[in-house]
Amino acid sequence: GFPGQTVGLVGLGRIGTRVAQLLAPWRARIIAYDPYVPPAHFLTHGVTSVDYQTLLRESDVVSFHVVLTPETRYMFGEAELKLMKPNAIVLNTARGKVVDEKALARAIFEGRIRGAAIDAFEEEPLPADSPLRKLGDRVLLSPHSASYTEGGELRQGVAWATRSVVTALKGGIPDNVYNRDVIPRWKERFGGASAAGA
Repeated sequence: GFPGQTVGLVGLGRIGTRVAQLLAPWRARIIAYDPYVPPAHFLTHGVTSVDYQTLLRESDVVSFHVVLTPETRYMFGEAELKLMKPNAIVLNTARGKVVDEKALARAIFEGRIRGAAIDAFEEEPLPADSPLRKLGDRVLLSPHSASYTEGGELRQGVAWATRSVVTALKGGIPDNVYNRDVIPRWKERFGGASAAGA
C-alpha cells in the first residue's frame, strides 16, 4: 500500500485524474503539477496542487501523464533527478521523449533514485543496447502497452473497425488490409460506391 507515501502526478488531465481516483483508497498523499488545470479540479479530486520542483522533492513516486509538446519534451532530466529522494520511483506511461532516458538510467545505476517503470520510450521499440536494459530488477520495462485493458482494447477495436467500414463505404481502402492483392478488384467492384451514394 501507500499509507504515508506521497505520489506526485505530473499532469492532471483525463488520465492523471483517473490515476488519482484509483489511488484515493490507498491513503497516499496525492500531489500534482499541472499549470493548465483550474484549482477547483484539484480540490474536487482530493489532490494538492504544487509546483514541479516541490513535486519532485516530496514524492516517493513520480508518475508522468502529459502529452508531448515543446514544453514537455525532456522536462525530466538530470536537473530534475537531483531534486528527488533516493528512495523515489519514476513511472512514465506518457510519452518517451518526456524523460531523458540516459539521465534516468545513470541515476538508477548510481543509486540516486530507487528505480523506474517505463512504458514509453524515446525510441520504440527500446534498442537492445539501451542502458535501461542493464538495470535488472530496478526497472520494469513494458512495450508501450500499459493502456491495454480488456475494456480499452474493445473500445480501440470498435473504433478501428468503424473507421475501416466508413472508409470502405466511401470508396477508400481501409488501413491494415491483410490481403493487399485484392485492392485492385476492390476498387473495380466498389470504387463507384462513394459516387453512387453521394
